[in-house]
Amino acid sequence: MSATIEAGRPVEIGRIDEELGKLWEDSGDTKTRASLMNLAIYTEDADSVADNTTLIAQIAGEHACRALLIFANPSAPQPQALAWISAHCHVAGGGMKAPPLQEERQVCSEQITFQLDGEMAASMPSIVFSHLDSDLPLYFWRQGEFHKKLNEKLWARVDRLIYDSAGWRNPAAQFTIVHEIRNFTEGRTTLCDLNWTRLLGTRFALAQLFDHSCVLAHMKEIQSVSIACPQRITGLFLLGWLAAQLGWKHQALLHKDSFLTPGGTTVEFAITETPGEAISRCAFQCPQASFTITREPGSAYYHACVCGDEAGETPMLISAGKSKITDILLMELSRGGKHPLYDKALAAISPLLG
Repeated sequence: MSATIEAGRPVEIGRIDEELGKLWEDSGDTKTRASLMNLAIYTEDADSVADNTTLIAQIAGEHACRALLIFANPSAPQPQALAWISAHCHVAGGGMKAPPLQEERQVCSEQITFQLDGEMAASMPSIVFSHLDSDLPLYFWRQGEFHKKLNEKLWARVDRLIYDSAGWRNPAAQFTIVHEIRNFTEGRTTLCDLNWTRLLGTRFALAQLFDHSCVLAHMKEIQSVSIACPQRITGLFLLGWLAAQLGWKHQALLHKDSFLTPGGTTVEFAITETPGEAISRCAFQCPQASFTITREPGSAYYHACVCGDEAGETPMLISAGKSKITDILLMELSRGGKHPLYDKALAAISPLLG
């Protein structure tokens, strides 16, 4: 028998709705159930269940939801399906800043946690469908890597598909699966890559750097880009964003990858995997100038430097944005539209994913 997680009040799966009703009856008039969306989180890592529950509690302070946390263990020797229910409450209008007072009205989000062992893991789609909150949109966060065997009925119901490409061992194969999932809804499903969202602060920092008059004067003369980051795919996404914004096209000459600018200049690139923040360094070299942003471990800022004949050496301090997983996920949940720049960046680097 596999180990059992603990995640709230244990209930029989067939009586979840009944037990949820009792949960609210027992709470009296001080708690109000609220839900603006369904948030399903799927994981095959038992150790992440507690962290995900904490994350859901933090998310509920900003986005009322029904959360379905699914821990699947297909390799378990014996099949079993277990469930727990819990609620995450906060004072209406008070966020998560302080514990709620008993007499104050609290807004609460439900969490239903499932453990699916062995053959029961295959029942995940029916589990999700059976416990969605009415017809509210479904945000599905698939943690880890996708499996090739896909359930079309499940993925066709997903409105926003959340994943993190930073930890993928084979990005090319995983992106193929992701696009197959989106094809189930003919493009209706929005792809939400946390690896891309994590780059938002870096992209803003570079945008501010590019506003410098000296940098603007040399933008069309960039000859090389070097990026330091924990995973190659993260650096590729930043490179893809640059290529999409500046009109660079991928080229492969003599088995060497580079980009070609609209003006016909070849831009070489190098990505170095280093521990630290998402992007710890991004440097550009031109014939008569160079410009760089660097971030020290734990720092909330990028140190930018512009070096050129016109400007000498000009240092700047630029915010690096937010990088905690709670902040990254909240940014995704706050969005209502698609990610057109993400698709363009991914298209720009697709020849480099292999």
